[in-house]
Amino acid sequence: MKQSKVTFKSLIKAFLNVMAVLLALIAVWLLVVRAVAPPPKNGADFTSARDYSLENTIESVPDKYFVPAKNGGAIEEVYYMTPSAEKRAIIYLPPGYDSSRQYDIIYFQGGANSTEETYFGTPDNPKPKFKNMLDNMIINGDIKPVIAVCANFYNKPRSETDMSELTSMYQTYTSEVRECLVPAVESRYSTYAASVSESDLASSRAHRAFGGYSMGAALTWNMFAGNIDYFYYFIPNCGGLQNPYVPHLSTDAGAMLNNSLVSSGYTKDDFFIYSVVGTLDITYNSTRCLINDLSRNYSENFVFTQDNTKNGNITFKKKNFRVHSFSNATTYFYNALPAIFS
Repeated sequence: MKQSKVTFKSLIKAFLNVMAVLLALIAVWLLVVRAVAPPPKNGADFTSARDYSLENTIESVPDKYFVPAKNGGAIEEVYYMTPSAEKRAIIYLPPGYDSSRQYDIIYFQGGANSTEETYFGTPDNPKPKFKNMLDNMIINGDIKPVIAVCANFYNKPRSETDMSELTSMYQTYTSEVRECLVPAVESRYSTYAASVSESDLASSRAHRAFGGYSMGAALTWNMFAGNIDYFYYFIPNCGGLQNPYVPHLSTDAGAMLNNSLVSSGYTKDDFFIYSVVGTLDITYNSTRCLINDLSRNYSENFVFTQDNTKNGNITFKKKNFRVHSFSNATTYFYNALPAIFS
C-alpha cells in the first residue's frame, strides 16, 4: 500500500485555510453580534434608522476646533471639603464670562484612572484640547456659553485606594456631589441657582447637566438615580452599570433606574439622556445591556428619540469600530452638548 506524503507546504496551506475560516468568523462576530443591537420597541417616537445606524450618527470634531480661540475661556480651581478629604475641582469659564449673567453648567466625570485634571488640566498646567473645543463651540454658536466642572472621585491617589475604600466611595459619591461639590461651585460662580439651598438648586435643575466617560458614565447613571432633582441632563458615554465584559443583554440596572425615577416623583418629561459608545469599546456590552433593558422593559418612562427632547428623553448612538479611549469620548461629548445646550 502506498502512503501519502505530508509535505511542509501542504501543512502551511491547511493552516492558512483554517486561519481564513477563523478570521471570517471573527469578522461576522464583530459586524453582527457586536454592531447590531435589537431595536427598542417603544412606539413611533423611536427613530431606528438614525439611532441604531452605524453611519453618520457621530460627527468628528473639526480640526479647527482644537486650535486655540482668540479671547477664549479661562481655567480656575475651587477647593472644597468632603466628609473624607479636601478636594479640588477644575472649573472652565466660557469666553466673556460675566458674573452678572446666568450660565448653564455641566459637571464632567472622568474614568477609573482620572482625576479632576483629566479634562482641562490645571490653571498652571492646562490641557488645551477639550477647552479649545468648548471655546470654539461657544464662539461659533454650536452651544450656549456654559460653565464646566471636573471633579475628582478619589479621596487619595488611586494606587493607594483599596477595594473596600473604592466600594465605599462609589456608594457615597452621589451624596458628595450633591452636598459638597455643587454648593461649593455654584456659591462662587453665576448659574441659574438663586442660592445653593436645596430648593433653589432643584428649581434650577433644567440648567444643569452631569456627564461622564467610562467609570464616569456609571457615576452619571448613579446621578440619575440619586440626584435627578438637581440635574435635568445626563451624558453617560462608554459605560453602563455592570461588568463591562458581561456578554448577555439582560441586567437589573434598568429596574433600579426606573424605580428611582418613579419614586422621585419626576416623569418622562423631566429629563434627557444622551449616551454613546463605540462598538469595539470594552464597555460596549454593559452599555448595550442597559440600553436594551430600558428600551424593552421600561419604554413608558424611557422614550428613545433622535436628538429632539420634544419627542423623547433618551438618545443612544453607536460609533462603528471605536475603542475605549478618551479621544473618542471627546468626540462623543462634542456631539452630545448641542443636543443639550444649543
